Amino acid sequence: MEAKVWGMVAPAASCAALWVGVALAADLPGAKPGDEALTCEQIFAQGSAEKEREQQERAQKSAELKAQGQTSKALLTTAVLAGGLGGTAQAAQHSAEAGVDKQMAMSAPPPPNLRMERLRQLWAQKHCVKK
Repeated sequence: MEAKVWGMVAPAASCAALWVGVALAADLPGAKPGDEALTCEQIFAQGSAEKEREQQERAQKSAELKAQGQTSKALLTTAVLAGGLGGTAQAAQHSAEAGVDKQMAMSAPPPPNLRMERLRQLWAQKHCVKK
């Protein structure tokens, strides 16, 4: 009778261990379902896509900041040419302050890209090498 019980417990225990392993992998920061099945080429492609997305975000923020600076410069020029009229000078000051606030926010280090970290971890675990 004991042999029958152990025969049923062992498969159940291994299934539970497998399920826990999958659950833990899915709970990792930046993890997505199916990560463990990715090939080295797929990991590299996803990493490249993440890097491209980050570069596009930086370029967009830079363009927004440049546009803000040009608006501030135009408002300041108008205020100076108008002899420092109250409303225009205030608008120029507010625009300049907004630009400085945005620059300060952009100078802070970006939050870590958890997906990229997960992909690096998978790359190392699978002993992938760049060809």
